Amino acid sequence: MGIVALHVESGRRLELNADDEFEAASVIKVALLTEAAALEREGRFDLTDRWRLTAKNVAAGSGMLDEFDPGLTPTNRDLLQLMIAISDNTAADRFIDLFGAEAVNARMAALGLPGIRLVGRIPDRGQEPPKWPPLGVMTPRDTAELYRRVATRTLLDPASDRLLAKLLATEHTRDRLPRLLFDEPGRSWAGKAGSYGGVRNDSGILTTKKGRFVLVAFADRIPDTVHGRARAIRAMGDIAAAIVNEWSSSLPDLEPVVEPPLPPVLMPPVPRAEMTLAEARANPDALHLDRVFRDTDRRFWDLWRAAGGDVADACLIPMPNSWWEGYEPFKIEPISALVLHHTAQATDEECIALFEKPESKVSSHFLVGRDGRLFQFVSLEHRAWHAGVSLLHGRMALNRTSVGVEITGDGNRYPFTPAEVETVVRLVGVLTAMFEIDAPWIVGHQHIAPDRKNDPGTLFPWNEVVRRGLALAQKLSAQTGRSAP
Repeated sequence: MGIVALHVESGRRLELNADDEFEAASVIKVALLTEAAALEREGRFDLTDRWRLTAKNVAAGSGMLDEFDPGLTPTNRDLLQLMIAISDNTAADRFIDLFGAEAVNARMAALGLPGIRLVGRIPDRGQEPPKWPPLGVMTPRDTAELYRRVATRTLLDPASDRLLAKLLATEHTRDRLPRLLFDEPGRSWAGKAGSYGGVRNDSGILTTKKGRFVLVAFADRIPDTVHGRARAIRAMGDIAAAIVNEWSSSLPDLEPVVEPPLPPVLMPPVPRAEMTLAEARANPDALHLDRVFRDTDRRFWDLWRAAGGDVADACLIPMPNSWWEGYEPFKIEPISALVLHHTAQATDEECIALFEKPESKVSSHFLVGRDGRLFQFVSLEHRAWHAGVSLLHGRMALNRTSVGVEITGDGNRYPFTPAEVETVVRLVGVLTAMFEIDAPWIVGHQHIAPDRKNDPGTLFPWNEVVRRGLALAQKLSAQTGRSAP
């Protein structure tokens, strides 16, 4: 056995074989969870993105996803919770395949935890070898240090560490280290257990009125029998109870840890800059121009002019709130939908001023002004923040796959101006021709979030806009090299 116990507040520590390497079994999933939180912090992993379950990506062993029919689309956060709460192996393989062992191990080394290494993958269901290959290697000391830093919010950053702690608190296994430790009210456990052949492991953070105890116990090469496994599990509980009870007898009661509210995570502000198309083409190195005028946008404006649009008044205004850092490909999916909104504001400037504030956390690709002028805020290669929680024809998170268009005004109170309608028709035609958007995917915010939104409203002329827009797209299809819609 390898054991580390430490009391976070006092620093009291007990160790046995702390630097020995043990087969990690499912406790290595804590490293996958850490990598996910780190990537989410860096803007390279979206907890709301969805993954589709298929018959081919079901793993062997523990879990719940193997009991569902193919086609289920849980979010990444759902999968992380399943991986921790019930040790779902299908969810774990999803992240092993997504991140890769090299990246996970580099993260652990960069965090000063080289004793935690992912070394394998869980076999697919129906392809299990007689003896499974090792999944991970962990030392009790580095595992305990990871938990200590999660408890003190010093592993990644306070927000990411809170996410880790919250998901670790969903773990269902309570028959090992914490087995005898819930005799007092108010105690809580957050951790991860693992089992494999002659391996029984457990690890986590016990929170009590005496403070926080990090407990790690790895048992390897134990007799792979019911009696042998049971003895190891009972020993873990007995050892943990002896340590916690003995130390607690001389520790003072502590006030509960009250964490301050997390400051909102905001995008950096972008200086106000407005450019015409001519100015943008003449000054390609202008500050933040790459947020709004990239190759796809140049093609859009060329087609806009071919469709009879006036480019003299077109205005490019880079905005802070969009996914653009690093141009990560998993943030930018092929466009397949067009979502129309109204601003519910009286003037164009009100919408522009709102979008310029990072704290608004909203943006769109385009704004159609009162006089028909077209503003672009976000590149068509990037994801704007316009749809929110959304669903259309079975597809969720429409920000990932749609162009967002705001129209100045309130379509439930007043008709839109003729100039606005003309510009929206041209937008529908050009965007449909460029991206081959099918008619059922040309919608309003009210269609993708009916319980929250009612725009562009009852006075929006849907029949005219879609009919004329699709007719224009058919004329433009020859210029795009695409088939007519």
